[in-house]
Amino acid sequence: MVNLLPWREQRRERRRRRFLALLVVAALACGAVSLLLHRAISVNIADSTAENQRLRFEVVRLEARNAEAERLRGEQEQTLRHMQVLKQLQRSRPLAAEILAQLARSLPDAAHYRRIARSGAELRIEGEAESQAAIVELMRELAASPLFGEVELAGVAEAESVAAVSGDFAFSLFLPLAGDGS
Repeated sequence: MVNLLPWREQRRERRRRRFLALLVVAALACGAVSLLLHRAISVNIADSTAENQRLRFEVVRLEARNAEAERLRGEQEQTLRHMQVLKQLQRSRPLAAEILAQLARSLPDAAHYRRIARSGAELRIEGEAESQAAIVELMRELAASPLFGEVELAGVAEAESVAAVSGDFAFSLFLPLAGDGS
């Protein structure tokens, strides 16, 4: 009988050493893979953190620009409202101011007004002129204005006031307002 036990034990010992060696190699390989994965994940986390920080900075910058744009829009709207108010005020300029301005533009050098009274949609004008031609010129100018209707001469007489020069004429006109007369 041949004793095979030492050979079997040697084979078992070699297998056990090979197994332990493979186990150590596998453990080292797992450690190396784990280290590489850890580093790769760390790099990805660092890159992601940097990207997130850059994005946060961009968001803050864009929010600041958006706030500035909103402020400018508000200023623009306020300016537009002011312009609309000014246009509205300009359009609704008091009729009295327009009437007085037109009366001043229509007055020839040879005449002056003594009294202007408004009654509803009609003006009564009293004044003095150096000649009847000045009165006719005044009536033509007033009739040409879009603010007034047809001028009606109420009367002409020689002026009797202290300031009147000899040959001056006192006149009285009725002047209807065109449109609504308000």
